[in-house]
Amino acid sequence: MSMSRSCLLLGVALLSGCGSYHTLRSDDVAKTSDLNLKGTYCGAIPRVYGGVVWDACQLYGEPPAENGYTPPATPANYTFGPPILPLLDLAFSGVVDTLALPYTLYRQNRDGSIELRND
Repeated sequence: MSMSRSCLLLGVALLSGCGSYHTLRSDDVAKTSDLNLKGTYCGAIPRVYGGVVWDACQLYGEPPAENGYTPPATPANYTFGPPILPLLDLAFSGVVDTLALPYTLYRQNRDGSIELRND
C-alpha cells in the first residue's frame, strides 16, 4: 500500500471520530445518539469550538455500572484505562475548530448552540 493511501485512510479514520466533524454538520437540535454522546450529562454544545466541547462531553459521561445498571458506553466509563481517544481528538479538534472559527461564529450568532436530546 502506498504512503499516500495509508495517510488518506488514517485521515478518514480520524475524521470519523472527530468532534469537529460531528458538531459542524449538526442541526439546531440533535439526538445524543446521532452525535455519539449517549450517556453524557451535557445538555447543549456551543458551535464555537464545538469539537473541543464534544470531546469534553464524551469525558463527562455516566459513572460505571452500579447495582446491576449498565450505562451506555462512553469513553468516560471505560474500565480498561484512561479515555485516550477523546484526549487525542481534543488536539485535532482544536486545530479544525480554529480553522472553522469564522463559520462557527456566524452559525452561533444566527442559530445558537446545539441542543442535545436524549433518545
